[in-house]
Amino acid sequence: MYNKVSIKIIIILVTAAIVTVLSSVLQVSYAQPNQDMRDVLDIHNRERALVGFPLLTWSDSLAAEAQNWANHLATLGIVCGPQGCQPPAPHGANNENIALGYVFPAEFGRTSPAEYAQRWADEKVQYDAGQRSGLGIGHYTAMVWKTTSEVGCGFVAGAVPDEDGRGGGTDFLVCRYNPPGNVASQAPFNLPNYSK
Repeated sequence: MYNKVSIKIIIILVTAAIVTVLSSVLQVSYAQPNQDMRDVLDIHNRERALVGFPLLTWSDSLAAEAQNWANHLATLGIVCGPQGCQPPAPHGANNENIALGYVFPAEFGRTSPAEYAQRWADEKVQYDAGQRSGLGIGHYTAMVWKTTSEVGCGFVAGAVPDEDGRGGGTDFLVCRYNPPGNVASQAPFNLPNYSK
């Protein structure tokens, strides 16, 4: 009788330990829409509202995938500086936007996830000027793709350089979309139609 009770107690304790560990790991992740990620979502939805497309909802599962990819990118030794980033950041999926940037010394202030997302939105001027495909608009079109309904993002902040300018790092913002955008055969009716 005592063996049966002991086994039950052990199973309960092991289960409780696993749940505790998993919940503490999940709380550390940016997968939950914290204020930075709400700001990124707001930029997406502002751009979509401007073209009359449905607003996006936040997806915790897409955010977890995006956070995992941002974490992976941070391990690849990608270094950004005034001449760009080397090596180039690889995509982990066909439904994502990636922003990365050099981390400036603390006195210049940090670039926020929302500022990186705003750079994607700023590609709109090239699209609005008549460019419908090619370099320089793909982040924007992924943000406003009409049939996309969900987004989830993850962010890794690089280390801020010390007083001597050493120890700098690279920031990574990754957003993933469902359903994916930038599908060539669907472009005419899934993108804004600016008539000028």
